[in-house]
Amino acid sequence: MTIYSASEANNEMFTQPHRFLKRLDEACRALRSTTIPVASNVGVAAHKRAGLMAASLAFCSLPVLAQTIPLGTATGFGVIAAQAITSTGATVITGDLGIHPNNASSVTGFLFSTPPGTGIVTGTPHFADAVALTAKNDALAAYNTAASRPCTTTISGDLGGRTLTPGVYCSASSMGLTGTLTLDSQGDSNAVFIFQMGSALTTASASQVRMINGGQSCNIFWQIGSSATMGTGSSFLGNVLASSSVTMTTGTSSTGRLIALNGAVTLDGSTVTACALAPGNASLTKSFSPAAINPGGSSRLTVTLINPNPTVATLNAPLIDTLPLGVVVANPPNASTTCGGSGVPSAVAGGSTLSLGAGATIPANGFCSVSVAVTASSVGAYVNTLNAGALVTTNGNNTARAQATLVVGAAAAATVPTLSTWALLLSMVTLLVIGVAAQRRSTRQS
Repeated sequence: MTIYSASEANNEMFTQPHRFLKRLDEACRALRSTTIPVASNVGVAAHKRAGLMAASLAFCSLPVLAQTIPLGTATGFGVIAAQAITSTGATVITGDLGIHPNNASSVTGFLFSTPPGTGIVTGTPHFADAVALTAKNDALAAYNTAASRPCTTTISGDLGGRTLTPGVYCSASSMGLTGTLTLDSQGDSNAVFIFQMGSALTTASASQVRMINGGQSCNIFWQIGSSATMGTGSSFLGNVLASSSVTMTTGTSSTGRLIALNGAVTLDGSTVTACALAPGNASLTKSFSPAAINPGGSSRLTVTLINPNPTVATLNAPLIDTLPLGVVVANPPNASTTCGGSGVPSAVAGGSTLSLGAGATIPANGFCSVSVAVTASSVGAYVNTLNAGALVTTNGNNTARAQATLVVGAAAAATVPTLSTWALLLSMVTLLVIGVAAQRRSTRQS
């Protein structure tokens, strides 16, 4: 592995982000393969290197690359709009339809419209009700999450003719598609593709998006700064999250969702099918907020429980998260949960565990969380881990561990909480480079 300086890393992060992330992963793998010296067996210099290596490993545990984006209650919808949903011809929407704040008078061209049209909705229409509002708010949260993901590749020119692998693709202006865009999941059914654009998405007539090698259209997200327009006869995949409007011209089809957060969805003999992720085991993620505190400060640990199945998942056993040595439950704990069912959260001030009782439920095709306030008195990087199998539900157990890192340092709380993901990477690059160098020195001296 080539070791390069912090200044080189900082420059590459912005000019060649995909290359930078590859090097970052390479560096982390090198650190993970190294045995950190035990303090009692080494000298002062080696002990310092061990500390740097440990801190760098804590940074390597932070999630950087794309994970899927929860859609919450918007999952069951094929179309959501704010101002209007109009259909011409034999449109078919497989899934629910929702509009908010406008009501049924702004939905035209369907069998239930006044006057009736020929459009069909196989699910349930929701007109300016609480269900539509919640779904639109969940879609807005998904839009903001997609927009916040760090870009791995900048797109210039047309998407047509390209074959792309999982990642986050961005353009400060618009994106266009003429011909075929191929998305290669590389055998990973959970591969995620995110497309961020500052303004519009436009596809030419007869253009198409296709997925190969086992991916799922539900894991494609189009975060659009203004509006999307699909050309005649286009075949599209993914969740279209448009700030303004979505227009499907004659004979277009889409597998995913069409969401116009502030405008209208216009359809013309279109076929819209709400996709569904293939059933899988329940899973976990976790985070500290803020991720860095002063000694004696407070952070909130949140464990998110995810259920990708069409049926509610019920915990068959308590979920117990044991805090790392040196981190304790704060006083007051303020433990809470958004999960349903009979299971309740439990945490005792000064204790070392957060638990969610058996009987708690995770919504179908959704997620919920349990959280608690924690504190630590000593400077350090504390890695909190929930191992595979910690979450036991009627829809399977988590197959991957979930980790989050709490950094405790004299000046940490004033800076880290307000950083974006890229700014956090930038501020930690020097630490990572130093840690790798320390690993190299340890290897040479062993």
